[in-house]
Amino acid sequence: MVPTVPASKSPFQGKINMSAKSILVVEDEVLVARDIKARLIRMGYDVLDTASRGIEAIEKALRLKPNLVLMDINLRDEMDGVEAAIKIRELYDVPVIFCTAYSNEDTLERAKVSEPYGYVLKPFDNRELEINIEIALYKHRVEKDLHDTRKRLDATLTNVSDAVIAADLSGQIFVINPIAEKITGWNRLKARHVNLGKVLNLIPFEAGQPALDIDRLIAEGMSQKLSGVRQYIQRTDGELIPVELSLSALANDASDLIVVTFRDISQQLNYEEKIRVSAFYDDLTELPNRALFIDRLDSSINRRKRGTQGEFAVAFIDLDGFSAINEGLGHEEGDKVLAAISERIADTVRPDDTVSRFSGDIFAILLDPVDSAAGAIQASNRIQDAIEQPIELGSTKVDLTASVGISLYQGAYRNPEEMIRDADTALHRAKLESKGSCVVFDHEMYKSALRFIERKSGMQQALADDDFEVYYQPIVDVQTEKLVSMEALVRWPHAIEGMISPAEFIPIAEKTGLILPLGEWVLRTVCKQIRQWDQEGFGDFRVAVNLSARQFENNVPGMVGGIINETGISSASLALEITEGIAMKNVDQNIQMLEELRDLGLKISIDDFGTGYSSLAYLKRFPLNTLKIDRSFIKDIDTNQDDREITKAIIAMGQNLNLKVLAEGAETIEQVQILRDSGCDYIQGYYYSRPLPAAEVLPYLEAHDMKPCKPVPNQSLIDYEQVDIRQLFRVPDRDMLMNKASSKH
Repeated sequence: MVPTVPASKSPFQGKINMSAKSILVVEDEVLVARDIKARLIRMGYDVLDTASRGIEAIEKALRLKPNLVLMDINLRDEMDGVEAAIKIRELYDVPVIFCTAYSNEDTLERAKVSEPYGYVLKPFDNRELEINIEIALYKHRVEKDLHDTRKRLDATLTNVSDAVIAADLSGQIFVINPIAEKITGWNRLKARHVNLGKVLNLIPFEAGQPALDIDRLIAEGMSQKLSGVRQYIQRTDGELIPVELSLSALANDASDLIVVTFRDISQQLNYEEKIRVSAFYDDLTELPNRALFIDRLDSSINRRKRGTQGEFAVAFIDLDGFSAINEGLGHEEGDKVLAAISERIADTVRPDDTVSRFSGDIFAILLDPVDSAAGAIQASNRIQDAIEQPIELGSTKVDLTASVGISLYQGAYRNPEEMIRDADTALHRAKLESKGSCVVFDHEMYKSALRFIERKSGMQQALADDDFEVYYQPIVDVQTEKLVSMEALVRWPHAIEGMISPAEFIPIAEKTGLILPLGEWVLRTVCKQIRQWDQEGFGDFRVAVNLSARQFENNVPGMVGGIINETGISSASLALEITEGIAMKNVDQNIQMLEELRDLGLKISIDDFGTGYSSLAYLKRFPLNTLKIDRSFIKDIDTNQDDREITKAIIAMGQNLNLKVLAEGAETIEQVQILRDSGCDYIQGYYYSRPLPAAEVLPYLEAHDMKPCKPVPNQSLIDYEQVDIRQLFRVPDRDMLMNKASSKH
C-alpha cells in the first residue's frame, strides 16, 4: 500500500455535472480503495463499486457499465491490472486510467497494449486525479462520437446506390465504399493509399471519345467539376462496366479531398436501347419505322449535297388487297402475314439498304446506291417476286401481289418529304394500272398530283359558290323520234379555264368523297328544274340522274325521298342510273336500297352495260327497267362486226328480260338505223342532240319537233331464277365478247 496525499477541494466541483459520471475503482489495498472512493465521491463522481482482483473487476465492469475504470496495475492475483484492462476493453468500450506506484518502462510498455486513457502515479492529489479523469472521459466521448460518426458514414456509404471514392488532393484514396469495390474489383484495404487513376481504369465510352485521365486532372488542380461523364471502367478481372461518373474537389479550411461518385448504367443502357427501339423500330416487324427511315433518307440526301456521287432510290411497296386478309382471317393472321413479308423483303435487299414498315401494309425501301432507274426496278421486281410466294397460315394459303412506286434521286430533291411524296404518287399510279405494277415517278406525275389537289380545292369552292351547272341530253324513242326522257349531266364552267371535263373532275370527286355533296346537289337541282318545267306545262318525260357507288354507302332512298318531298315533284318524272360496279358490290344491301327506290315510283337503269362482268343470276334480281348499252360498242357499230353482234346480243337479252334497251353515243344515221333494225328502244347521242343547258332544252325540242309523247306504262320483270343467254338468242362467241369488253377498259 502506498500512502496518499490528503484530499483537497475539486477544481471541477460546481462547474461540471458529475451525476452521469460513474466510476469503478479496482485496488487490492482495502484502505487505499476506501480512500480513493471517498475522494471521488467528494469530487462529485458516482463510485459504483470497488474490486480487488482482476476477475472481479471484469465481472463488475461488464455488469455495472461504469463511465470509467480506475485500475491499479499491480493486483495480488494471477491476473494483474493490465490484463484485466485488456479483457474489459475487449468486451466493453470504457476508458481505463491506470493508478500505480510503479512507473518502470516494462510496466508502461505492457500497459500500452490496453490503450489506456491515462496514468496517475501514487501518491496523487485530488486535482491531478480529477484532471486525468476529465481528460479521459472527454477523450473517450470524442472518440466514441468519431466512431459513431464513422459507423454512420460507413452505413451510408454501404447503403447508397452509387459508388463513392474519396481521396486527398494528391489522388491517394482513403475511402472506398462497397459499391465501388464491386464495380472496380478492388478491395477497400488494398485500394487505400493507391492513386485514383489506378483504381479507376477508365476506357472511352464511345468511338472517338477520349478516356478520362483523372491523374492528369488532379495534377492540373481540378479547376472544374465533372458531372454525368460516361466511361467504361475496366475491372481487375478485365470486365468492362459502363458507368456514369462525377468528379469534384472540395478544398477548404475544414478539408481537402477529391470525391468521385459513379454508378453502373448497364440496366439504364438496356432501358435506353428499348426506348430507342420503340421510338425508331416497328413493334410487329422489328423493321425501322417511318421516323428512322426519314432520318436515313435525310442522311443520304445530305451526303449527295456534300459531294458523294451516285444515285439512290426510294421504293414504296403496297400489298394489293391486304385489307381482305384482315377482314376475312382477322387482324392476328394479318399481322403474321406482315411479319412474313417483312422478313422476305429484308432478305431480298442488300445489308446497307433500309427496309421500313412505313405504315399499315406499306413498306418503304431506301436503295442506296443504285446505278439507274433500271437498277431500282430490278430490285423492286425481286421484292415483288419474293412477296408473291404463297404464305401458309395453318391450313390456309395466302397469295399476294405488291404494287411499287419509285422515286429516283438525281440531284433535284432538297429534303426527304419531297422524295417520299413522289414515291407515294408513283405508288398510287401503279395501283391504278393493275395489281403487281411497278411505276417510276416522273415530273408529269408531280404535275398530275398538284392538279389533283387544285381540282379538289376548286371543286370545294365551286360547291360553296354554286358554280356547277346541270346539262340535259335528250333520249328519244327510236321509232317515234320523240323525247321520252333526258339524262342529267353535271358540268363545271371554270371562271379561268372554261368548261372542265367531267372525265377529269368526277374521278377526283369519287376519290375524295366530294361526290356525296355533289351528287346531292345535282339531284336537288334536277328536281327543282323538273318542277319548273312542270309549272311551264312541259312534262310527260323523265330525267335520269346518275348515282355513284360512294352514295350507296349511305342511305340513298332516304336522301332521294327527302329531296322529292322537298321539291314537290312526282316520282314518275325522275329516273336513276347505276353502273354494273354498283350492281355487283354489296349485292344484297344494294338490291334492298334499289327496291326501296322502286317503291318510291322511280325507274332504274343500269348504265354502261357490257363493260363490266355482272352475273345474269344477280342481274335478274335487281329491280331494273332499262339496260343502257355503253357507247364503246356503238361508236364503231357500222364498221365493226364484233361491236354489231355484241350490241344485238345485249338488245336481245334485254327484250327477253322484258327490259327496255337504250343505246348511248349514236352520232350517225347509219348507227341509228342499225340500232332501230336490231330492236333497240331508245337512243341517246349527238345524232339527236348534244347535252343542253336547261334554258335551251325546250326551244331545241320545239325546233326539232321532238317534244315528248305520252310515257310508256310500267312493264313488269320476268320472274325466273336463272337466265341462259344462249337459250334466249343466238350470241357471238363468249371470248369475243369478253375481249371486246376488256379492250374497252
